[in-house]
Amino acid sequence: MLKGFKEFISRGNVIDLAVAVVVGAAFTGLVTAFTQNVVQPLVDRIGAGPDAEYGILKIPLGADQFVDLNAVLSAAINFLIVAAVIYFVIVVPFKKIKERDAKVVSTETELTLLTEIRDLLQAQSSGTAATATDRDHTEQEQPPAGK
Repeated sequence: MLKGFKEFISRGNVIDLAVAVVVGAAFTGLVTAFTQNVVQPLVDRIGAGPDAEYGILKIPLGADQFVDLNAVLSAAINFLIVAAVIYFVIVVPFKKIKERDAKVVSTETELTLLTEIRDLLQAQSSGTAATATDRDHTEQEQPPAGK
């Protein structure tokens, strides 16, 4: 499943992108609240030393200015959560439904072929060379008995 998730993230399939936009837009508020209120405080505590204003992931540039890598890390976590939910809730079930439908179609085709093979073998064993298709056409063209 993780290999499929990696492929989903790295390829540019239009259907996957459309699904991601719609579901992502609906789901982003929840994930953003989670990352800002749960993940961000935890990330801010990483490397917080005596000067609690700056941690390892905050690089001071001057008075009241800094590069906040914590925000970038939180945004990346936010993205991965949204992408994982979209993949596992929508893409995986969609693929399984497609595979199941393909198996049903192939089973029906296989059954049809096996029926034709059986009819051909029966025709050969009885000494006639008529195929099942020829027999069907002959039966359809003959008028009903008694008329």
